[in-house]
Amino acid sequence: EGCLSIPGFREKVSRAQRVTVRAQNVKGETFEVTGEELLARAFLHETDHLNGRLYITHVSALKRDLIRRKVRKLEKAGEWS
Repeated sequence: EGCLSIPGFREKVSRAQRVTVRAQNVKGETFEVTGEELLARAFLHETDHLNGRLYITHVSALKRDLIRRKVRKLEKAGEWS
């Protein structure tokens, strides 16, 4: 899984293969949508963003630390904005 919030990095993230989300349309009417596989992953990924999380919160602390170190190194080199 990857994200434009952390460009250039990808990690395996365990996600449910099927999810149902409840939302409202522009008229305020509630509806449900069930997604499987890629759509389920997208629903969960975007729900994480709504809750202030990035996909790296779902990887091990070691992998998360490695990503942070690489980002800091890129920042110091002026290659990360």
